[in-house]
Amino acid sequence: MPTKLITPKAVEGSTFIIRAEFFEATPGGQTPLVPKAGLNWSLRDKNKNIINGRNGVVINPASSVDIVLSGADLASAGNHSTERFLTVKGTYDGVGGNDLPIVDEVEFHVTNLLGEP
Repeated sequence: MPTKLITPKAVEGSTFIIRAEFFEATPGGQTPLVPKAGLNWSLRDKNKNIINGRNGVVINPASSVDIVLSGADLASAGNHSTERFLTVKGTYDGVGGNDLPIVDEVEFHVTNLLGEP
């Protein structure tokens, strides 16, 4: 079950939106699908520490969802870029069966701004 996670550049102290699009490869091409209830996301650093309590945050299922990050989600450590990892998990029913797993992750960097504390 391919998932497409779209990420522009994240900037410390700003708002950052990650779009997750869900689709299934079928003989007729890619078909958008809506995951089942229980779809969620988590935010971690490179050491697997949960960031800002963002663990298992429930998402209303849709074929495309926007995950909005801001504030402490985008805090930078020191005067350098900080890595973040957003993981999406859930299940879906598709041509391959029912309750099939969705697991995908995207890495992004929070750019440190000299004007931010």
